[in-house]
Amino acid sequence: MPGLTRRSVLFAVPAAAAAIASPALISRATASTPHQSPIDIHRHGAVVSPHLPALHVHYPHSLDLEIRYESKDQSQPDGCEHRTAEETVLAEIPEGAAWVTLAGVRYNLANFHFHTRSEHRLDGHQFPLEQHWVHLGPNGEKLVIGQFIKTGGHGGTLQDQALATVPEECAEDVHLHAANLAAALPSDLSTFRYDGSLTTSPYSEPVSWLVLNHVREIKASSLAHFQSRFPDGDSRPLQALNGRTVKYRPQH
Repeated sequence: MPGLTRRSVLFAVPAAAAAIASPALISRATASTPHQSPIDIHRHGAVVSPHLPALHVHYPHSLDLEIRYESKDQSQPDGCEHRTAEETVLAEIPEGAAWVTLAGVRYNLANFHFHTRSEHRLDGHQFPLEQHWVHLGPNGEKLVIGQFIKTGGHGGTLQDQALATVPEECAEDVHLHAANLAAALPSDLSTFRYDGSLTTSPYSEPVSWLVLNHVREIKASSLAHFQSRFPDGDSRPLQALNGRTVKYRPQH
């Protein structure tokens, strides 16, 4: 696809394309691709599947990152002041620096970003925040780990560090030194798994979703700083399950 960067393939269409895409076109695209994300995950409705392959995480203990505001309308006259649900704060990961394996297949971590409030729900509950860890397989397959986040922590996590330093739209990137990605995911890697889509345009399918059952806790001030950038939120509404089966893979 000419003009698409590695980031735009994984995360969204380029800003210029997003600016000219009509709501009618997006609506038709969604209607023709019924396995969309996010969804409401119900614990009692998930099929317990211990036979599914285990998730193996290979994230570094120290990695320098650049945290940036992912703007979709920077070229518009009021783009630096106007917030849209397509925008977020994102850290792009150097290729090959971090990865997961599933059934022997390696998926390189491409970026992580945040949505407020959470896009997925758990038994109808919407969390204050959700983090997405976006991975790319050897043939372009997309695998995203979703992580619910709530307040109650004491700080010091990667999430706290990233959220407390998010830049303004159109501002310079923020450098995060020696970020500990290895500690950013829990030791309990039990996940709800289903086939879905990206949650930003073009909402492309398929995406293999692994949503962690464990909820990360952060400081209230970290959440407040991120939400100050997105007072109206940056999450997509729930999508219909449309006959899909959600499976639960325990991995304590």
